Amino acid sequence: MDQSLYDLANSRNERLNGLGYDYTGKILRNTTSSYIYTDPTRAGILDQFEAVIGSLAEKVKLIRTFYNYTVPKYYKKIN
Repeated sequence: MDQSLYDLANSRNERLNGLGYDYTGKILRNTTSSYIYTDPTRAGILDQFEAVIGSLAEKVKLIRTFYNYTVPKYYKKIN
């Protein structure tokens, strides 16, 4: 994906606050009990699920950009 010089010049001065939450590696740890992570086998399995859940959250954000016709197709700065 190549960006035009116009897009780069426009985005250079953007002051974006609240770009959303970084979901990678934090969803299950924040929503489940810490007691579950005491068993190393179970923690390993939950970490594998964490990767899947994090990618699903990112895909939902990507779908939101496709339905928003006022931003470019691969716009990454959405909540």
